[in-house]
Amino acid sequence: MTEIRDESPWQMHIAHLNYEMLDRSIAPDCVPLKVPVLTRPETEILPNGIELTSFFHADQNLISVELIFPADDLSSKTRQEEGYIFKLLAEGTKSKTSKQVADAISFLGASIDFSHQADIDTISISCLSRFLPSVLTILDELWHSPVFPDKEWNTMKETQHRQNDINLQKTSFLAGRLLRKSLYSTGLDYGYSYDQALVDSFSTEQFRNRFDQVRATGPGLVLLSGYADAAMQMQLRDWLLKFRNCRRVIRNREWTLPMPSAGIQWDERADSQQSSLRIGQYAINSQHEDSALFSLTLELFGGYFGSRLMSNIREDKGWTYGIYAQRVPLVAKPHWVIGTDVKGDIILDAVEEIQKEARILQNELVPDEELKKVKNYMLGQFLSSVTNVYGLAERYRSMWVNGVDFERVERNQRIIQEAGSIEVLGMAQKYLGLEDAVIALSGKKMIKN
Repeated sequence: MTEIRDESPWQMHIAHLNYEMLDRSIAPDCVPLKVPVLTRPETEILPNGIELTSFFHADQNLISVELIFPADDLSSKTRQEEGYIFKLLAEGTKSKTSKQVADAISFLGASIDFSHQADIDTISISCLSRFLPSVLTILDELWHSPVFPDKEWNTMKETQHRQNDINLQKTSFLAGRLLRKSLYSTGLDYGYSYDQALVDSFSTEQFRNRFDQVRATGPGLVLLSGYADAAMQMQLRDWLLKFRNCRRVIRNREWTLPMPSAGIQWDERADSQQSSLRIGQYAINSQHEDSALFSLTLELFGGYFGSRLMSNIREDKGWTYGIYAQRVPLVAKPHWVIGTDVKGDIILDAVEEIQKEARILQNELVPDEELKKVKNYMLGQFLSSVTNVYGLAERYRSMWVNGVDFERVERNQRIIQEAGSIEVLGMAQKYLGLEDAVIALSGKKMIKN
């Protein structure tokens, strides 16, 4: 007698498939990550010295253009003035109000952003590729006929004043300000903190005069990523050729820096329940031969969630929501910093624990499994940052500012993957001596018994 089975078409289909069910008690094979060979861009040096670097992707219908203007003077007064000039460029032209400028950009579904950092000023354009010619027309008007209106400048000043009043109530802001001032002084933009008297001394007439002096000096680097046809590329190139020359990254100039006093410095806030610490010291730059190994050591020390500092201060003791250690790659003089916020009465205990973890790293070899984990994490982070042309362009901008090339970046990744515990021990002994570091604290002043 034939057995009759009540099966659905799907069950019958599955029955015909000859495969083994997954055994979910067995983990799948783990394939080690490999250091990639990064996609190289197309680069052209224009007659006026501007570097035009392009990361093309024919399947994208978006385009991003960044114009990077390196700082040629790091004094805080000059850099702050240039920063406000860049921010005011979008606030109106001789033929358009700030609202009309914003509406014209919004109509195209585009963005034009002006940003200021210590080492560079940046103009960032993002739009659909077909609208690039129209967006460049707007940018040309912003650059060649800005008016720096008094109303917008007064509004910007008031906003800055209010934001500064808020920041002065935050111990995290005060500790960071104290560290930067100790390392760089307020004369350099690296150590600058908001100075209301300086900001009030600026005028729109001063901005107009200053911009007239620098208008003909173009960006040092222009990054194009996404899709642009030949006509669009030519239009961008023609616009860039309007500049007489370009800015350069200044790497070898000697800047006068203070001799920072090692040890604890306080910015006391007696009524604060929270305290903040920023521990820092000058660091090697990205071109140094130890740069890759130092990055690995700093990452293991406090650069990711499984780091030594995070495991101790957050996971074991519950003193903070987060703690970090990182290098700040400023062109003239980088520094590394450790930062966290804790309850006021345990701030000195937190300093001692950080010092203890640094000594352990200087005297004991890192277990192989822990070192493998942090190396995998760093390579994974690197790979995720270069998955498309936009990520590659962002990576290239950092490389260009810090004076390294693709070969150096790839070699650094290989050095990290091949590093052993002995190299980490050596880097910690060489560069993580906290006895020479500035320990900037803000909050209720405590005295250790």
